[in-house]
Amino acid sequence: MSLELTPGRKDRSIKRLVSNVQEDASLLVRQEIALAKAELKEKAQRVAKQAGFFGAAGVLGYTGLLILFAALILGIIALGVAAWLATLGVGIVVMVGTFVLVQRARNAGKSSPQ
Repeated sequence: MSLELTPGRKDRSIKRLVSNVQEDASLLVRQEIALAKAELKEKAQRVAKQAGFFGAAGVLGYTGLLILFAALILGIIALGVAAWLATLGVGIVVMVGTFVLVQRARNAGKSSPQ
């Protein structure tokens, strides 16, 4: 992009200069938009990968919890309690714990920190 200024063509060179500035500004804006898109795409890929890991951890954690409950039930059965009663007892304890956690979660938003 060379620009030659000659005394006889001063007006034409200024028009060309303004035109070049407009083209450069337009190019800069397009490049910035392309860069922003690339950065957002990269960030979205990282977030998606992280979400996948959290999802897998959640599934494994839930599976482990179910296995622990099954082991608890089998342990109670081994103590001589009927299978249906052991299962019912563990189920009731789990549901009460769930109810308490839900109530605490509801009330956590209502209380104001002091």
